[in-house]
Amino acid sequence: MGIFWKDLQVAIRMLAKKPGFIAVAVITLALGISINATMFSMVSAFLLRRPPGRDPDRVAVISSTDPAQGFQADASLISMPNYLAWRDANHVFADVAATDEYRNVSLTTQGQSEAFHAAAASSNYFGVLGVAPQLGRTFAAGEDQPGRDHVVVLSHELWTSHYGSDASIIGRTIRLNREDNTVIGVMPTSFQMMGYTAQLWIPLVSTPADQTVAAHKDRNLHLFARLKPGVTIQQARAEVVTLAGRAQENFPEVEKGWGATVRTLPDFLIYDFGIRTALAVLMTTVGFVLLIACANVAGLLLARAAGRRKELAIRFALGAGRMRIVRQLLTEGLVIALLGGAVGLMLASWGIKVVRAHMAFNDAVSAVPVTLDRNVMLFAAGISLVCAVLCSLAPSLNASRTDITTNLKDESRTASASRSHSRLRSVMVTGEIAMALFLLVGTGLLVRGIYSIERQNLGFRADHLLTANVTLDEAHYKDASQQVRFVKDLIPRLQHLPGAELAAVASDLPASGAGTVTLRIKGQPDSPTPNSPTNERFTALDFVVTPEFFQTTGIALLRGRTFTGADSAAKPRVVMVNQDFADRYFHGEEALGKQIQLDVSGEPVWSEIVGIVGNVKVYSESSRDAPEVYESFFQRPVSSFSLIVRAASDPAALSSALRGAVAQADADLPLSHVMSMPAVIDRQRGGDSFFVRVLAVFALLALILGAIGIYGLIAYSVGQRTHEIGIRIALGARGQDVLRMIVGEGMKMAAIGGAIGFVIALPLPRLFAAIFFDLRVHEPQLYFIVPLVVFAVAVLAAYIPARRAARVDPMNALRQE
Repeated sequence: MGIFWKDLQVAIRMLAKKPGFIAVAVITLALGISINATMFSMVSAFLLRRPPGRDPDRVAVISSTDPAQGFQADASLISMPNYLAWRDANHVFADVAATDEYRNVSLTTQGQSEAFHAAAASSNYFGVLGVAPQLGRTFAAGEDQPGRDHVVVLSHELWTSHYGSDASIIGRTIRLNREDNTVIGVMPTSFQMMGYTAQLWIPLVSTPADQTVAAHKDRNLHLFARLKPGVTIQQARAEVVTLAGRAQENFPEVEKGWGATVRTLPDFLIYDFGIRTALAVLMTTVGFVLLIACANVAGLLLARAAGRRKELAIRFALGAGRMRIVRQLLTEGLVIALLGGAVGLMLASWGIKVVRAHMAFNDAVSAVPVTLDRNVMLFAAGISLVCAVLCSLAPSLNASRTDITTNLKDESRTASASRSHSRLRSVMVTGEIAMALFLLVGTGLLVRGIYSIERQNLGFRADHLLTANVTLDEAHYKDASQQVRFVKDLIPRLQHLPGAELAAVASDLPASGAGTVTLRIKGQPDSPTPNSPTNERFTALDFVVTPEFFQTTGIALLRGRTFTGADSAAKPRVVMVNQDFADRYFHGEEALGKQIQLDVSGEPVWSEIVGIVGNVKVYSESSRDAPEVYESFFQRPVSSFSLIVRAASDPAALSSALRGAVAQADADLPLSHVMSMPAVIDRQRGGDSFFVRVLAVFALLALILGAIGIYGLIAYSVGQRTHEIGIRIALGARGQDVLRMIVGEGMKMAAIGGAIGFVIALPLPRLFAAIFFDLRVHEPQLYFIVPLVVFAVAVLAAYIPARRAARVDPMNALRQE
């Protein structure tokens, strides 16, 4: 340790003599370390943060496997009958709990109603997770039974924001969905699971209707189970697969094709959130930028070592061993890297604030705290040490091989750098160019792909649409007839708002990810094609809409008719489908008049296709079309839906009038997420734009660092070869000849690096298609444009010092002896 401290003192003293050199090196490394630490803060927040509760690795999440095989099909929800059956029949779980995370409730305080996101949980939910309340208690056994379910547990956020952290809230009665509920507990602020944003919890009530065959179609539950001691996740997975197979055998008409799988709670939260791939791409990108920064600093250290050849030769002559010299130079690199890490950490603290400000595009993402935590600081320290090795190992080993006799005899201040120095720096700069080109091509492909998605035709007119969400409570709207009556009363009110042109109701907004339904087609086998797997079923996105929906949203009617007010529950069921449904499932036959049966709640009913409409994208950020089916709201109403109003001008101006119209129909019914349709789409795409901007900044930074590398190498070469250049000019070489020679060296490195980067970038389109769901990128022109840009920047970086070399005065150069 004493030797290390002595090396450290010497390193600090030597570096202090060159403040300009150390400033450039530290800033270069600080940039690379800061962006790595900033991006790693997201990795720490989303991937490394442990879920709350006791032994989360012993908590399993049971998911269904959707036969539709869409995005994350193996993380689908589970029906109440399957939950009840699997809870009682399994042999691997100590207990199984369920939650419905997609409830909305109306909380009335001081006569004002407000909508909140709630979760309905089984009485053992908190016990399975192993979490305790901060105040009061959680649900007791039996409180998930009808008549005993008027109790509520508050989140810490709701408790502080609405009740001022008042501890006396326990035992108090509050109004939820027009009914009195007793507050029994408040959860701690640490109880936050990624992707779960409930602000309060109510009991999940099970009724006899939940055990019918028809109830298998309502898949709306997350299942959490605690493994028995000694049981592995693989054993639990095998057990659940067996239970799912048993459900298929017992209820083939509703369970055919549906499977099940199990993940640990930490694995499920990361998988379900779907951010792992994006973070992997970001970390790979910033890793390349850091390597380029390290290569630049290594080049600076090589140049510094070349200037210290005589000093090092004297040390060797006085008895210093090779390892002693290597250790000293490594220590100097360590000092630079640690200073870069300290400055980089300060820059990262600012960068994390910027990231956090741009990560508020939806509630689930903004609920995850991105901070400069212990993981980030340890990561910054670790990569600082890695940088120390990467930057200084090669220069140290190279310098330790110095020739004592030659360097002691060489008195010239302008002696040319050794070939090994020059060759090593050239390799580093060539690698920088290759990595910069690779990153630019990759970023260009992603930017172009996302740009194409954002500019695509979604299949409907999003402009001038105002939307809002409504959830009808069971206290006043339990029956389907009451739900229909409310909507029929509300739509004329909305249509007569000043500035409103049309109004409609839909279970889901277009291009916003409607739920999937399995179905049968009369006269066809259950599988879409003869060669389909036995578990594959006909599937479609399911919308429940009022007759005005298609005109309001601008979805084109291609053939047949739309719904009318006469399509009521008393009339035969009718549906509409999109063109993709007709093409995919009827193979050129006319779809109008055909009969289909949807696996939705209630008794199975055959419905006639009466209309075919244009395709609407599955999501606003998706490029694919999918089969879609539309049901009439008046034939199968739903309790939770969206209001859609087409305005003559700015839709936001109708917000207060929309709230007023709903209040006239029902003063205790709150609206949530009142926003224009373009705003809804912007929220969906918020992550894409942030992702692309970050990648673009990092790719440009890589190009700039690569250009700096070329400039530094050529400038250093010119400085070392001043005497040689003076002789060339004295012997008749023209300035243009010298310029061409120096620029040619830069062009050679750029060409080799560009060729390497071009080759390794060729598989990127296929790679992106494999790791990013629904992203198709085919931009061959990028493979022509990007190399040209990189080559031009490299030539410019070489031209600046080359022009200085071409202006060398031969008399001054020859006097430098």
